[in-house]
Amino acid sequence: MSHSQVMKAMELSDLAVFTQVVDCGGITRAAEKLNRVPSNVTARIQKLEDELGKPLFLRDRNRLRISAAGEQFLGRAREILELARYAVEEFQDTRPTGVLAVGAMEAVAATRLVAPMVQFHRDYPNVELNVTTAPTGDLIEKVLDGDVDLAFVADPPPDPRLDCQPVFREELVMVSSLGHRSIRKPQDLGPSPTMLGFGHRCAYRTRLSDWLRQGDSQAKILEINSYHTLLSCVAAGMGVGIVPRALLEHYPFRDDLRAHPLPAKWRKSTTAIIWRQDNLKASMEAFINSVV
Repeated sequence: MSHSQVMKAMELSDLAVFTQVVDCGGITRAAEKLNRVPSNVTARIQKLEDELGKPLFLRDRNRLRISAAGEQFLGRAREILELARYAVEEFQDTRPTGVLAVGAMEAVAATRLVAPMVQFHRDYPNVELNVTTAPTGDLIEKVLDGDVDLAFVADPPPDPRLDCQPVFREELVMVSSLGHRSIRKPQDLGPSPTMLGFGHRCAYRTRLSDWLRQGDSQAKILEINSYHTLLSCVAAGMGVGIVPRALLEHYPFRDDLRAHPLPAKWRKSTTAIIWRQDNLKASMEAFINSVV
């Protein structure tokens, strides 16, 4: 029998019987330990010897003594059994460990995730938590590509590859400088307003653009890469933008801004956690449970 054939034929249970016979010093005691009949233990040893092509024991009347080949094989047999045990324990261990890559919109990271992340770090110190901020469109791609494990995104479109758990309801408001007149409709912005927002893959900017299409004004879009910068530019009178109302509570100069309610159709947004259906691991479940 070739080496590959031996490996295919050999069973872990045969190795367990072999090591037990060695440890017990005989067939009868090993059979008792294994809860088997002695004839079954004898048959398993003979099967293993046939597969290896060498005697594992020296038979002297009613006594068994391990052979030189048996001594050589014993160490490897114990290693294989130990590796198998570790593999099963590791597979069955559901404790969160390893690296957890989380993606989030900047507004969510700044307002909603601080307390959950602190608590998660306390509860699961063995998990290395990495957080990336990006617009919704980019985050969806990162989840699908496996660059992040899960992400917090706004109003994600249905995707059969993703699981989705709504977690936060956001109220979006239009923000302007204090001196700006009341904004109820796009026409209140004037003929050529300047709109401040993230890149075109930002869900809030998309909503802003959709709202503007109701009017006849041709808006200029000024892209900003952080919400604190956006709000500071708005306070300085450089333009207007849409942000979650919760974000204003964390902005130190919120008294320099004016918030304008949006119509019901544009006001509500849902932040959801998304992850690949085929990539749910223990640390992800633990993090999701810490948020919902």
